Amino acid sequence: MRARVGLFFAAFLFWAPAGAAELAAGTVLEASNLERHLEDRFDGTPIAELIPERFRWQIREKGLRIRLAAPTPHPRDARLDAATAKNRGRLAIDPESGRVPGWEAGVPFPDVTPEDPDAARKVMWNLTYGRPRGDSQYFPRAATALVHGERGFEEIAHRRVLRVFLKGLLRREGAPVLGEGRLFEKSIVYEVGPSETLGSGAVLVRYDTGEDELLLTYAHEARKVVRWKGGYWTYQLGMTDFVGDDVFIFNAYPTWYVDFKLLAKKKVLVVANTVHPFWNPEGETPREQLPGIDLETPPHWNPVDAWEPREVYVIEATAPELHPYGRKVLYIDAENWVPYLGEFYARSGTFWKASILGYRVFPAEGEGAILWPTWQTIVDFRRNHGTLFITDDQLRFNLPVDPQKLNVDSVKNRCADCLPGE
Repeated sequence: MRARVGLFFAAFLFWAPAGAAELAAGTVLEASNLERHLEDRFDGTPIAELIPERFRWQIREKGLRIRLAAPTPHPRDARLDAATAKNRGRLAIDPESGRVPGWEAGVPFPDVTPEDPDAARKVMWNLTYGRPRGDSQYFPRAATALVHGERGFEEIAHRRVLRVFLKGLLRREGAPVLGEGRLFEKSIVYEVGPSETLGSGAVLVRYDTGEDELLLTYAHEARKVVRWKGGYWTYQLGMTDFVGDDVFIFNAYPTWYVDFKLLAKKKVLVVANTVHPFWNPEGETPREQLPGIDLETPPHWNPVDAWEPREVYVIEATAPELHPYGRKVLYIDAENWVPYLGEFYARSGTFWKASILGYRVFPAEGEGAILWPTWQTIVDFRRNHGTLFITDDQLRFNLPVDPQKLNVDSVKNRCADCLPGE
């Protein structure tokens, strides 16, 4: 009898509807075939479960196409893993401040379980502190492109970005913390074109205390520096569809949000290993410059890439009153703690924007490799408008950058002395 019961439950667990098929890598899911494939499986999981509802809607209504790819493991960083091992069972979220006292490097909570009442907040701290990022990041060629859902490509702006971290360091002298531990990171952005923005830029300072970040902007034509403090992360970034918090899908200090809720732990289709760089700066036409975007087919903003199943935590993040959104739904890798997909909702509860990140593995200076996105799309469905943040394959990590050199004077001289050997 027990054997029969065991066989029954085994059959139940692996049961699939009659006619359901296991789809092959390379299959393209699009509006014309999505419905008939929803009960089919890929990598053992039904397609209906692998594609979140809001992204199924984009396939049906907004031309998104998903090409299936076999899951490819990401490399592990031995130093990050070693720092993470030291945190196991040692750290906790402070109930009053909501912060993680005592953290210096590595993933703070490597053993998150869905049953833990603090699971959602732990996932968000793992994203903030523990995702692979290197001790510094240099984007020598980055750009934002604007795309209208009907008119197509509008314009592209070129810039350079340099970030240096002061906590969580794994490979530099003085690691894992530089200074007293108040500063988390410094970033500098300077505009390369078009001509009216050439020479302008900004410096951003983020703290590991929960206090407001500091932003200094420099307008080259006006020769004017403006100091911003408080709420900048919720402001719209120029003419793009980003607010500051949308950069890499979630760009806030966790305590700035009202609450986090764990909705699920599941497999979804994401772009975990993008098949090519999405920007060719030497291209003469928009199509040649943006080979990874389907510029020719309305609504002109959809990526053309390979999607593979990865296990993620699905987190609902409730935004504060000063935020333009009411909430975000985030899809965060359960192993590497990187965000893949984002859904952004208005305060009325209506679906407003969606964002996709495409990752690739980059070699790091010295040793190892870094998993980092080479492109991001964000679409404002109210405006029928999208913005693409794109880089080529020249990203560099772990350069020995001096944080003190990331200042307004460096913006003015286009960071001439920021990088060794540049």
